Amino acid sequence: TLDSTGTIPAATAMEKMSGREGDLVLVNGQLTPSMTARPGERERWRIINACVSRYLQLRLDGQQMSLLGIDSGRFEAAHEVDEVVLAPGNRADLFVTGTAGTSVLRAHAYDRGHSGRMMMGGAGSAGAADIALATFTVDGDAVATVAATPGQPVPRDLRAATVTARRELIFAMGMGGDTGGKMGGDTDGGMGGGMGGGMMSATINGQVFDATRIDTTVQFDSVEDWLLTNTSPLDHPMHLHVWPMQIIEQSGQPVDTIMWQDVVNIPARSTVRVRIAFDDFSGRSLYHCHILDHEDSGMMGVITAN
Repeated sequence: TLDSTGTIPAATAMEKMSGREGDLVLVNGQLTPSMTARPGERERWRIINACVSRYLQLRLDGQQMSLLGIDSGRFEAAHEVDEVVLAPGNRADLFVTGTAGTSVLRAHAYDRGHSGRMMMGGAGSAGAADIALATFTVDGDAVATVAATPGQPVPRDLRAATVTARRELIFAMGMGGDTGGKMGGDTDGGMGGGMGGGMMSATINGQVFDATRIDTTVQFDSVEDWLLTNTSPLDHPMHLHVWPMQIIEQSGQPVDTIMWQDVVNIPARSTVRVRIAFDDFSGRSLYHCHILDHEDSGMMGVITAN
């Protein structure tokens, strides 16, 4: 969002609470760029949602899309899809096979929750309207039929692995949190109801980020089971640096497929269970909400693998 002078205006407390989405969505630094291809041509599109807070529910109607994987996770076989939803920080690896005609890559409206109970005059997420991101024109002479996508190795599956520890991370938001530590008076489902002060707090397990504090210590070369609990009315995409996460359950329901992601969305007032293999790399790292306004308000923690 730019003001009349071309400057990004300062964010209000409400905007920080909801997570700023802005008025313009750019693709590789351009506003609604154009792309071209020939009929039958297969292109590989690697898409990253680098928005601060906006979720991208992507569609390219009229074209064939095959999803190879999300984030560092890869599927055994490509999935034919009509749309792909990317939380901030998510990445998609796609094959797009051209069909003659002009299509529009659109981000359809995505409901990521409502912040009205946290602040007077609160509102739902922005992105109320569909957004045209780019045009894709397919014309000219058709190309030869491309070979079928080869199968990939079966992804690692931790569902039967020995679990060495179980943890819960509770993501909560409210007004008047103590920036030095724990929140108190949480009487509104994790919203910080009844607390004094006017500052927003975004916490994990009741604490805002402190770079000098170790929040979680795990055993190197172990497998842990984490329950990610979101008590707030806004979605939180949780990113764990270094170690990918296998999604085991969503809202208490088992996930039947092998699904690995680096950023896992936790819908409002919901839970997601993941398993993590703390191997390959030891040392100190971070986890945080990938809505960067929430991260900057304290929704981040330090983890070390020893």
